Parts: sequence; structure tokens; C-alpha cells
Amino acid sequence: MTVRRLSGVGYRACFSRVGDWAFEFAFGLARRNDIRLNIFFFPDPPCKKHPTRGRRGERRLMGEKEEIDLERRVRLYYDNLLGDFVNVGFRLCEGDEDPELRRCLLIRKDYDVLVLAYEHRGCMFGERPIEEFVNRMPCPIVLVGPGQKDEVYLNTPARLWAETLGLNEGEWLLVG
Repeated sequence: MTVRRLSGVGYRACFSRVGDWAFEFAFGLARRNDIRLNIFFFPDPPCKKHPTRGRRGERRLMGEKEEIDLERRVRLYYDNLLGDFVNVGFRLCEGDEDPELRRCLLIRKDYDVLVLAYEHRGCMFGERPIEEFVNRMPCPIVLVGPGQKDEVYLNTPARLWAETLGLNEGEWLLVG
């Protein structure tokens, strides 16, 4: 069997217990494979319905002070968890999750696999349930949670990467 090679891991920042579990998975994957971890953060918390924000640049959604405060909060939070790991990038995304994360995947090529906190079944991710978002993305996505840190769900593309993700048969479920 061919083992696929990863060049980058994406993680959508989420300040919660389940978010910490997802971060641990993403961080462990980046460290084991000696690849870049890209932490994406948005003005709105995940799994909370919010108004459509539009594409970055169409309109100013946050003031400069709010952007700086949010970035500082994210960096301080994750810097403590990263220790001496320096192959990490932080990106403030002001648009909606779906187009922003697709752009970072398809155009910028910031990641091969995306790791997300699975706060609860049916939680909203942007404008749709997280399961729908995950199953529509053309890249491997790992959902961690909601009940425990070793509860892992993969979308169909990620299923083909299970070995590369360090997951054995029986350690993950397919996103339904």
C-alpha cells in the first residue's frame, strides 16, 4: 500500500475543550510529519450561526484594533500549546468558512488535510451543518469529538489517508 505524503495541516481555531482535542490531533500530525501547521481563525466562533460575512476585501468587517486583539488572543493561546514548534502559520479569515478554507486549499495550497473540532452533531459551520461542509470539501477532513478526544471522524477523501493520518482501522468512523 502506498503511504501518502503530507505537506501541510490546516486547523480551524476553536477555543473549547473539543477544540483543544482537535488542535492536539492537528499539532501531533504536523510534528510527526515535520510539516507546517496552519491555524485559521475567524471573527465568529465555530458552530454558531452567524450572518454571511462575504469575501475578504468586499467590505471591512472588523476594525484594525479588533483584528489585532483577535490575532493576539489566538497567538497567545496557541503559542503556549506549541512549545518549541515553529513551523506554524496564523491566518485571520474574515470571509465565510467555506469559501475561505477552499481558497486556502485550492489556490494557496496551505494544507493537504484539515482538522476541525466536532462540537456536536449538526452544529453549523458557516451557513450549513458541519457534516455537509465536510462531505462537500474535496480534501481530507478530520473531525475530532464531540464526546472524547479519541473520537475521530473522516470524510471520504480522508478515509484514503487514514494510515498517513496515523489512524488504524477501527480508530475512526466515516462522517455520516
